[in-house]
Formats: sequence, structure tokens, C-alpha cells
Amino acid sequence: MSTIGMSGIPGEVGADRRLLVSVFDPQEAREAVLGGARIIDSEDPRSALGTIKPRRIMDIADAVLAARRDLPVQLSTNIGEDQLLYRRAENGLALPKSAYEQVGKAAQAALGVALAMGTRVHPCGIVKVGLDGMRTGELADVLGEITATLRRTDRLSQTRVMSVLFAQDLDLWDARKTLPQVRRALVGLREYYPCEPSTPGAFDLAEYADALLDPHGEPLFGGRRPEPAELRASGALPTGTTGGFVAVNEPFSHAGYGLTTGRRTDREAIRAMVEASAAAGADAIMVDTSILLKVARIGLVSTAGSPELADLDRHDTDRHGLARAGILSLEEIRFLVELCHAHGLEANLAGSVQSHHAQQVWRLVPELDQLSARGGVSALARDPYGGTGRGTRHERTVRRALVGGLVPPEQGGRLVLPRRMTEQPGALDDLAGLLKRHPDLAAYSSDAYGVLAPLG
Repeated sequence: MSTIGMSGIPGEVGADRRLLVSVFDPQEAREAVLGGARIIDSEDPRSALGTIKPRRIMDIADAVLAARRDLPVQLSTNIGEDQLLYRRAENGLALPKSAYEQVGKAAQAALGVALAMGTRVHPCGIVKVGLDGMRTGELADVLGEITATLRRTDRLSQTRVMSVLFAQDLDLWDARKTLPQVRRALVGLREYYPCEPSTPGAFDLAEYADALLDPHGEPLFGGRRPEPAELRASGALPTGTTGGFVAVNEPFSHAGYGLTTGRRTDREAIRAMVEASAAAGADAIMVDTSILLKVARIGLVSTAGSPELADLDRHDTDRHGLARAGILSLEEIRFLVELCHAHGLEANLAGSVQSHHAQQVWRLVPELDQLSARGGVSALARDPYGGTGRGTRHERTVRRALVGGLVPPEQGGRLVLPRRMTEQPGALDDLAGLLKRHPDLAAYSSDAYGVLAPLG
């Protein structure tokens, strides 16, 4: 019996496992394909929702069509993190629009992105439908209308529909949301709302004004502290606000939408997500983390406390010493995959997935269908004429060498660790333990630009 580079695991098990890579332009699409990605996802990293213009989707499709591909490659595009619609009342408050309009808008958006992807690259494009902030009944209505509409549309009837739901750990979030580096990043993404100074978690927006960028990625105020009137004039605060205090947006809690009574994504929440997606006719489910949690360095996969996983997350710290943390345990991931397959769905894991997550999960959960990444395959952009970007979400770009760090083992996947991570105390010892468990795995370090060097 053939193998896929994992002792005792038959080749048939992982024959069509796929890495999804989110890209913003044709060059990133080429890098992703050449690195081994099997699904090229059009997304705008400068937006909290990742929404992208249809013509850019077409440009990305053209680039994939022209690239050399050893295995079939699909296209995907999302229609936003949530499908909620509101209108503005005279007092400035937001009021929800009708459920009918909400469902109709989502189906129209799905048709639009499916048409933009086309069928030249692959007959089965994937439409990702973000469903944050919805009860299961609303979720089913939106998904059901989208799937039914696409099934009846000429040339798009084979389009796959993927529901996207968001894992959370509210205790972790509460512990991290007030950290200065988290606030600064969320200000840059405009993930805040105006409030009174007495509101819990309130802070003066002017203190973080250096994170406010114009459409070209340049600082709005050139490093100086703006007055509230300047913040309003620039659009950083809405017209009519009197002060300059804001608080960061909060995740939609599972408990508030009937998914579970707990404060983190547990088996009860997973079951509700999967069953609602299957009942609505979806083809796949992606469990991701929201932009809020990503910025707080809270990802989907938890390596802490597992006897089967090497806990490399504890060595993956930012420059302030904040380590990466995860939400789902290995056993919860196995439960998710098994439940998806029991309901006829493909399972996709997303949410700040790094190479050390991917290469362990691919091996330990061989039935997993897909993994997704953006940050884990991106590096600083290098200017051929000298200099580089600031390293924000705006200025990192997909690198083929890093893509290879997340593809499945049977497609040439390797372990890639940021060099700064390998320099942490104890990191090389934990790496040695991981390589002892998986002797087929080749390990590399990467610099800030995604250039690899062998480890060991």
C-alpha cells in the first residue's frame, strides 16, 4: 500500500487534501500556486471583512489560469464576515433591515462573486459565506437561499458553498483586548466605536492616531496628536460625536446567539454550526477566528497541554512578549472533522494557522480536508530599489516558500519557523521533540522576507 510520508497512513486517506491561501493580487496568486496552494482565495487584507472588488477577482483568476499547476486548483471568494444589514435612523442609531432583504442581498453578492471567479480555472468555484452574529435559523435562511440560487444558475450550478463561522475564547479575548499593541492594530483596522470616557475599556483615540492610515497606507496625521475635530473631519470618528474616546468592538458571543452557554467554542457550539450548515445545503464549513481575535494573537489551533502536539505556540511571541494562543484542542478538531463528514460536509480549519500547526494537524488528523492561511504564508514586502514596508497587515505579501510550510505532507509540505521563534529559550529542544515524532519532516527557518534556511 502506498504512503504519503506518514508512517502507517495510506495514501488514499489524504489524496485530495488542500491548502487554501488568501491573496490580494495576481502576483500573490502566482506565488500561492507555485508554493503548492490548491485553493486560491481572493481577499483584501486591508479590510476587516476581506471584501474584494469583482474586477480584482477576475485578475486573480487570469493569473491562476496562466500559472503552471501540477494539481487541480480551485478559486474561492468570500462575501464578508457577516451578512447583517442595517439602516441609519434619524438619531444616528443603526436599525436592522428586514430578514428578506438581508437574505436577498447575500444571495446577490454570492452570484456576483461566483460570476467574477468564472469556471475557466475550475468548474467548482467556492463561495465563502461569513455568518457571524446570526442565530442558527437566520444562518440557515441565508445559506439556503445562496445554495438554492447558485444551483439554479446556468454555468454556476456546480459552485460550492462554504459556511464560515468563528471560534472564540472570550476569557482570552478579555485578557488581551486592552493591551496597547492590540488596541493599536484594531484602531488601524477601524475596529472601534465612539463612547463615553466612563465606558469600560474606553481609551482616547488620539493616543493611537499613528495607527490611522489613509487609503494609500500612509499615516493620516503624520505622527502628531490630532484634536477630536480633526478625527471627525478625517472620518476616523463619525460626525456628531463630541469627544474622542472609543472602545474596541467586541466579538458576537456564542451565548448571545444560542450556539452554546459557554464562553468559548466547545462541542455544543461546533455541533450547532455543523448541523445548521448541513441543513441549509452547504458543501463545506470553515471554522475561522474573527479579525478581533487574530489581532490579539488568538488563533484556532491550540498546542498547549496536548500530549500529541509540540507546544511551539509558547515560543511564537510578538516584540512585546505576547505568545500565540489557540482555541480548539486536537480532540475538538477531530470531533469537528468527524461531525462534518457525518453530515456530508468538507472541513476547513482557518484562523492564524501557522506552519507548526499545519504540519502536526495534517499528520494527526489525516481525514482533514482543508487548511486556510494568509498571515502564516506572508512576509515583509521587499522593495527592489531599497527599503521595506512597516510590517502591518497592509504591507505583507504572500511568499511561495512560506506557502510550502502549510501544504500537506504528501504534496511536499515542510516545517517553516520564523527565525525569531527559533531563538527563543527552549524552542530548539521542543523542535527536536517534534522532529523525533515525525522523522519525515524537514525543518527550515525563515527571515522577515520569507527566505528559508535549513534547521539542524
